[in-house]
Amino acid sequence: MLFDAYEQKGLLFNMNFKESEGSFAGYRGDLVLELGEVGDLHGHRKPPTATIKNTIVLAENDKIKLYVGSLDELALLPKVLDYYQADFAPDVRIILFVVNINKPLVIEVGGLSIAAIGMQEGLIWNELIDIAALDKGDFKGQSATKKIVTVYKALSDYKPKGDKVSFDEALTRTVELKRAGRGPV
Repeated sequence: MLFDAYEQKGLLFNMNFKESEGSFAGYRGDLVLELGEVGDLHGHRKPPTATIKNTIVLAENDKIKLYVGSLDELALLPKVLDYYQADFAPDVRIILFVVNINKPLVIEVGGLSIAAIGMQEGLIWNELIDIAALDKGDFKGQSATKKIVTVYKALSDYKPKGDKVSFDEALTRTVELKRAGRGPV
């Protein structure tokens, strides 16, 4: 399974779940964009220096069909492609929630069309089911992977909003925003 291979390479981080069901496999958690350096003589690594947070990934027959996550900075997008593009299906749907943009963009890069949506706080899953026009009742009795399949199917006619731009152009549209943190009240 694709996610088992990622786990062997140390690419899964803060995992919520990783499971397969038939030809589909689902993953929720963070994905590593830059491995931490080796920290001891046994080869154990320090925490990653960059991750894509709160990812929701669906693979079918070991090819990624849906890739959703949150980037702190748009400049990290090339690392996403370096690590994961080889596993993207030709018809992959990619939606990234990016902290340092404030207007939606459709980024054309490496033969892909990536929906980039500005978001400094919130829950990726809730935003995604809103985009898919689903509600909690649509997932009743479903396994975690089946829920992602339901979202993927609901996104079949999704048309991302925003200007179509190259990655270089998108970088000129970033703003100085940080992820909103929450602490004790």
